[in-house]
Amino acid sequence: MKTMKRILIIKHGALGDVIRTSYILKGIYEKYPGVRIYWLTALDAVDLLRYNPYIFQIVTPKDNLSSLQELSFDLVISLDEEIEILSVLSKLTYKNIIGAGLTKDNQPVYTDESAEWFDMGLISRFGKKRADELKKENTREHNQIMAAMLDIKIEEPLFFNSPILEKEKSLIFPKDYFNIGLNSGAGSRWMSKQLDIRETINLIKGMLDLEISGKKTGMHLLGGMEENERNRKIIDNVSSDRLFDTGTENTLLEFAAIIKSCDYVISSDSLALHLAISQKIRNLSFYAPTSAQEIGTFGSGVKVASLSDDYCTYRKDADNSTITSERILQTFREHLKSGGMVL
Repeated sequence: MKTMKRILIIKHGALGDVIRTSYILKGIYEKYPGVRIYWLTALDAVDLLRYNPYIFQIVTPKDNLSSLQELSFDLVISLDEEIEILSVLSKLTYKNIIGAGLTKDNQPVYTDESAEWFDMGLISRFGKKRADELKKENTREHNQIMAAMLDIKIEEPLFFNSPILEKEKSLIFPKDYFNIGLNSGAGSRWMSKQLDIRETINLIKGMLDLEISGKKTGMHLLGGMEENERNRKIIDNVSSDRLFDTGTENTLLEFAAIIKSCDYVISSDSLALHLAISQKIRNLSFYAPTSAQEIGTFGSGVKVASLSDDYCTYRKDADNSTITSERILQTFREHLKSGGMVL
């Protein structure tokens, strides 16, 4: 086996992508025991990696990038598509690369090992139209593609947080309820990822009517600052002392700890979903503009996909009208029953 002293991972993008990409770390460490793994990421993603024991150093472009320039890397795993991030490569010393880079003319390219992934992305050699078609045709999960790309095993999702913070957040959840986290929004970028507000209200009312293995349900609204108004509307339209607002100003690690305290999470294709999967919380997710197939739940979750013709077209105005409370409720019931729970 080839010896590796230092590996650099470049993954700067969306927070959920940073989480699911971190699943490669254990496999890399097992393949190259003792390797020092460095990770270049965005400043707002640092906390998601802060407690990961497989990372030797976290670096951000605006913080301690110069520390990387003093080192030589045996391998760079470059998983971003933005030219600004890829331009960092020209300042680094490394022997091999898997993933994306830039030509002398500043055009993005990618290695053969990574083609299955980048062929479906923004820098696809086939252009956007074919890339979008490949996304829809794809039958492999992100973790399967990454494992093949890097020739490693990815057997489980992992996330690491502060045990003290996790304990603190767990105390706010009533132990006599079956606690369900609901992340019905998805920020402002992907409006069609969201669950329609009327369907959300109907879903909550339906969930509150359930009794699961002898416990009443407790519904906990999840989300960030962009879900603040949305969650207020929901609370105004549902009268129940078993509907709770977990707040929209939590830090990333507080948000992760809240999700870990849930018995179940229902979520759009968003950060909340990846935090549920990574912490092995049972989950149900719904999809309209993005691919359900690409999301690996490692057996923890079930999915509800749009039935509209523009499903998985990555259009921000994709039709999500077939993502209904009725379909979600039915899928939720089936999922719990398959796990031996009594409804």
